[in-house]
Amino acid sequence: MAKRKYKEACYYCGTQSCTDEHVPPKQMFKGFSCDSITVPSCEEHNTSKGGADQAIVSFFLIPLRNSMGRYSFEREVLQAIHMAQPSYELTKRKAIDSPLFKDPPQALKGLPNLAYLVPEIDMSAWIRQLTAALVYDGVGKFDAMIKWSKAPIWSPQWIAAKGPASVELEQATPLIQNSETDHQLEQLSWENGWSAHPRPYPAAIYAFQIHFGEDHKMIFKHRFYNRFTWYVWFSSAQEGTAKLREKLLR
Repeated sequence: MAKRKYKEACYYCGTQSCTDEHVPPKQMFKGFSCDSITVPSCEEHNTSKGGADQAIVSFFLIPLRNSMGRYSFEREVLQAIHMAQPSYELTKRKAIDSPLFKDPPQALKGLPNLAYLVPEIDMSAWIRQLTAALVYDGVGKFDAMIKWSKAPIWSPQWIAAKGPASVELEQATPLIQNSETDHQLEQLSWENGWSAHPRPYPAAIYAFQIHFGEDHKMIFKHRFYNRFTWYVWFSSAQEGTAKLREKLLR
């Protein structure tokens, strides 16, 4: 079989592509009958190369696995937890099963463990690259106006712990403020994004929405396993904004 010749620019940096990137990574949909969105990528920005994809999937699913019996989950999420079971051991040095608090008060003892990503796994870069790939898929080409490395990102559930997996109680107090910020963002007008075609991703596993602001500014809202939300802010070229709007109408 002849080797494919890549002529397109990388979805993230605009350099010559040499491989395909799955959006989101195919590890997230293990066991599901769905197609994949793929975009051209250079070697550096194909996130699966560094093993980050599977670690991040474990990072999302470990807290849910630890909460089974305490909370109810959608059938697709339960299936994802089960299918990822062999991967938890493989990624345990990157996605660490750990309590949130080092020394919790009595009222907070017994909470299910969460997961901690080691510093080598750059969650911010991963979210930015996911957003960039979806924008490329929607626009059909690399948008040089978007400076992805500088795009602000935020999640109401994220604590960027440095050092031990668990944090001091006072380090988690921003979560209270985050819930208010998340509420304010939810009040914006959001349009549902697209999915893989013809067999879409299970919406309970992954879905995204877009808020179109003024002057071609927009926000992407990513939702993983119906529980983890990440926001990304950026500005695009006029053509890019128009193409994304067109994509939503198809």
